[in-house]
Amino acid sequence: MTWIEYLEYHNIPFNIYILNKNDCIMLNKKFSKPQSMIILNGLMQLLQIFSNGETICTALLKQNNIISNILSNSPNTLTYYYKATAIIKTAIIVIPSNKLNHINNVLAKQPFNLYIQESQHNNSHSMIQILCHRNTKKRIIHLLLILSKNFGILKNHEIIIPFYISHNTISIITGSQRVNVTRIMNCLKNKTIISYNKKNLIIHSLLQLIQS
Repeated sequence: MTWIEYLEYHNIPFNIYILNKNDCIMLNKKFSKPQSMIILNGLMQLLQIFSNGETICTALLKQNNIISNILSNSPNTLTYYYKATAIIKTAIIVIPSNKLNHINNVLAKQPFNLYIQESQHNNSHSMIQILCHRNTKKRIIHLLLILSKNFGILKNHEIIIPFYISHNTISIITGSQRVNVTRIMNCLKNKTIISYNKKNLIIHSLLQLIQS
């Protein structure tokens, strides 16, 4: 049963929104309504933005990931807010947050919940796996491996990631300087380990990428 079918079956109100690339949703405790978002498909980055301008990517969100009440337990006066930005075209479902507990209680009794829990668990570790590397190059490589696992299409011994991800987006996700990202990506491209254009990114040799 899909999310839409489930919500309709249980008469839970929801709205569907299509976010184009770089569209974003601001999550601020003062102005945001208590709603939860479920990613139907696509890819988003969840950014924590501080009042001093510092930005940290706290999560990569893909299909079946849920954003729910991330500010609910925070103090009234915050020095930060969250912004969920679409890296590619993304479809989301928005539901009242008070309905999420009902969803969790029902799903807890169903095998489908195991998939959701596994998806959320893997997502929570993605950023940790990327940021645990001190070396910028290793962070970028690990990001490419995560994208390959979740979105890659295997064709003629190559892995095609069917969308373009800008150097600026990579720098935000990996917490690196954009100039360093450009240098490393160009180096991988010059060695024909990867290639990319405005439509996709191709990993020509997974082994060479891992060993780089």
